[in-house]
Amino acid sequence: MSWNFARPLSAAVLLTVSIVGCGGGKESAPAGPILLKGAGATAPNLVYSKWSDAYKATDAAVQLEYAATGSGDGLKQLEAGTVDFAASDMPLDDAQLAKFKVRPLHFPTLITAIVPVYNLPGVTKLQFTPEVLAGIFSGKIKTWNDPALAKLNPGVSLPSAKIVVVHRGDSSGSTFTFTSYLSKVSEEWKKNVGQGAVVKFPAGGEVIGNEAMAEMVKKTPNAIGYVESNYAIAQQLSTGSVRNAAGKFQSATLESLGAALEVAQEMEKDFRGLLINAPGENAYPICTLTWLIVPGEFADNAKGKAMKRFLRWVYGDGQKIAMPMDYGILQPPLLNRVQDQIEAIRVAP
Repeated sequence: MSWNFARPLSAAVLLTVSIVGCGGGKESAPAGPILLKGAGATAPNLVYSKWSDAYKATDAAVQLEYAATGSGDGLKQLEAGTVDFAASDMPLDDAQLAKFKVRPLHFPTLITAIVPVYNLPGVTKLQFTPEVLAGIFSGKIKTWNDPALAKLNPGVSLPSAKIVVVHRGDSSGSTFTFTSYLSKVSEEWKKNVGQGAVVKFPAGGEVIGNEAMAEMVKKTPNAIGYVESNYAIAQQLSTGSVRNAAGKFQSATLESLGAALEVAQEMEKDFRGLLINAPGENAYPICTLTWLIVPGEFADNAKGKAMKRFLRWVYGDGQKIAMPMDYGILQPPLLNRVQDQIEAIRVAP
């Protein structure tokens, strides 16, 4: 039976931040408030909120507004010129980049994990293979005690209840990452469903945003969904470990995200690489970089300088703030190359 969980995104998060010259910035702060507007990804918003609070104490020359409306919406607004930057869990491809009047630059800020979350009373640990995840979200595995699940989880008392699938209905970087993973590990999924920010899921009902996904799974017995790991932690949801490319079952931890980052360390100028199903025994397989996508040129001198100051702070104190949370942070040499790219942003005199 088909049903729908869609609801308006709970008030788009509005972050008003006072920003001024931060670590490494040499430019003098201009007089008067400078407004920088951004929109996009919900997955990293928990740390972006902490960044805003911390940055407020640093400077009062710039007002930063960020609305967590989803990756797809943020990218649309950036292309339309209604925001100064976008946040996205999916990179723009070459065809999308060509649509912009000013070519944007990708600044990876963090590594995030998309985790399967479920609501089964009394069951706190489950293992999933790629094939089982594809089977559940395609609607082919219909009950929790299906032999494929039972075989993976010996000794776990699985109910005969029907699996209630929950998926995102908005243009979502989390969906892009999750379906990119399923497309890579399952030829059947790739052929019949595919990957994208929005796909037609064969089973289940939809919600809007990571927060709504976590809330819906938490209140729905026998439900399963996918969500950025920090939202699972915030809602105290059970998360599954997933078999990686090396055949090992891994949960999303700082260590397993760091292991996945190894595949990105060779990026030198183009930071759009994906971390899906990374090799290595310790890598969690459903990881992604998350990006701030910023115009490569600012006609407004004050805005351009403010954006560069903020980015310098992101890769210094901002990374330190993210470290205690369950986001992975950038490491050298990738971190150094991304910092160098800040100086590639052109600012009109």
